[in-house]
Amino acid sequence: MNIKATMCLFGMFCIAVLVLAGMRELAYAQGDALPEISAASSSISPDHPEVEDGVSCVDCHFVKLDAQTTATKVWLSGDYLKYSAGDGIMSQEKLKQEIVTIIGGRKHNRTFVLGTCINNIPLTTTADFVLDQQTMTLYGMHEKGTTKLFHIQQNPRVSLNWHEDFKSWGKVLCVQFIGHAVLLDGADPEFDQVLNDCIPYEQLAAEMKISPARAREMVKAGMLMSKIRIDLITVNNSAFEQKGLRKYQRWERPGALKRIPAKE
Repeated sequence: MNIKATMCLFGMFCIAVLVLAGMRELAYAQGDALPEISAASSSISPDHPEVEDGVSCVDCHFVKLDAQTTATKVWLSGDYLKYSAGDGIMSQEKLKQEIVTIIGGRKHNRTFVLGTCINNIPLTTTADFVLDQQTMTLYGMHEKGTTKLFHIQQNPRVSLNWHEDFKSWGKVLCVQFIGHAVLLDGADPEFDQVLNDCIPYEQLAAEMKISPARAREMVKAGMLMSKIRIDLITVNNSAFEQKGLRKYQRWERPGALKRIPAKE
C-alpha cells in the first residue's frame, strides 16, 4: 500500500472517531437520549444498538452509583452476624470523634492512597493529607505538574484510603474517604490561611534546617494545595466490636448523597 492510500485510510479512521465522539456528545447534551443505568446492570435490552468493540457502558451512559451497594448496606445497618437490622450503629458525632482520633487533626500528616480518574482511566498515588476536624476537610500539598493534579482539574471526584499496617488476623483498621477536590495556588488567600492553621510546614523547616518563613515561601512558590470536601467516610475498625458496635461504620456529611448523583 502506497503512502497516499495509507494517509487516506488514516484520515477516514480519524473522521470516524470524531463522528463517534460527536454523536456521544450530542447524546449527552440531549440528556434523555441515553438512559441512566444501574451499576449492577449486566445485560442490554434487545433493541440496544450494536456496540463497537472496546466500548463499555460507561462510555455512553451515566451510571447510577450512590456508594450504598448491597453488601455495604448489610455491613453498615442490615442483619449481619450478631447484629439485627439497625443495631450496633455509632452516632454520627461519636464516629466523627473516632475518625479524628484515628487520622489526627490539624498539623498532623497522614499518608493516604489517593484515587483519581479521567477518561475512564484510574490512577492511584500516595500523598500526605491533613484533616481539618472543624470542617471535615482534607488538605494536601503537591508538586506542580503531577498527573493526579491534571485529573483533579478535569474530574474533582476523588477517593482516598488510609489503613493501619497488618499486625494480626482479626485486627483491622482502615478508613475510606469519598469527596470532591479543588486546587488552590499560593496566591489564593485561603492557601495562606490553611497553611497557618493546618499544614505542618514547620516540620519541613526543621528537617531542612531553614526558617519557617523560608519554608512557607518555598511551599507557596512550588506547590499546589488540594482541598477535599469529604462527603462520606467509611471506617472498618475491629476494635469497635469490643464496644458492642459494628466494625463497619459510616460518617456522612448532611446531604452528601444528594451531591453524588449519577449525573451532575
